[in-house]
Amino acid sequence: MAGTSALPAIRKPRLVLLAVLGLATGGCFEGSRHSHHHGGNGAAGTYGGQGGYSTGGGGSGGQGGAVSRCDANASPSFSVRWSLEDSTGQPTTCAAVGGATMDLDVLEVATSVVSHDTFPCDALAGTSAALTPGDYSVALRLRSSAGDVLSEAVAPTTYAVAAGCVTDLGLVPFEAVVTAANPYITLSWTIDRVLTGAALSCADAHADKVVLSAGTTTYDWPCAVGKGATAPLAPGSYDVNVKLLDATGTALSVTPTMPVAVSAGQLKALGTVIFDVN
Repeated sequence: MAGTSALPAIRKPRLVLLAVLGLATGGCFEGSRHSHHHGGNGAAGTYGGQGGYSTGGGGSGGQGGAVSRCDANASPSFSVRWSLEDSTGQPTTCAAVGGATMDLDVLEVATSVVSHDTFPCDALAGTSAALTPGDYSVALRLRSSAGDVLSEAVAPTTYAVAAGCVTDLGLVPFEAVVTAANPYITLSWTIDRVLTGAALSCADAHADKVVLSAGTTTYDWPCAVGKGATAPLAPGSYDVNVKLLDATGTALSVTPTMPVAVSAGQLKALGTVIFDVN
């Protein structure tokens, strides 16, 4: 029988390297044995990664909590999502900060066995290889194509993985320095009931994703992440609209099309888009 249980959240990362819970800055934990896996994101039942959502900041805090989802067919593992923002708190993308990969390093407390998974940064989500049930310390590291650590998050506590359960670590925001020369468009969104103005979650509205069209190019993000940033754009004027879609691709709410001017060397913040749904 499927079930869920809440666990503590991972803190927002800092733009410094930490050595906590036996984690090494070299990529894996320092331990006696290492297991390396690459790819593996987007597995059935985990969050898919698209677009360039970002939120959060450096230092303290956290967003949501880890949840253990159990099913007879599930492999014991961790799933996680991540997002990116610049130093001003605006959403940004992997390309804009030079992010190539995200490392998920976990250390089994009882045995000191280490598992290391690497995912493409722009997947924005990943699921680890199957693990031995037990308690684990967890770290995430955003790396450049040269392997340099751009930002790092270390979990404030250990997390349990049980047989037949996937422990979802939730959304972990990363702050990183924007290095891209081309500008891009950022936005955030909320949903409310058109008749009452009552705030709704994506689940309440049966909303799956948000799609921004800029000229002939579209960008999409999972609704639940709440913010997005396009890939870098050439300076110019773009006809932009934003849609809220359900899981079948049906539009729940659509903004009017508006011209948006994008200037060289500057991001264009659209602000918060409010989707009214029935």
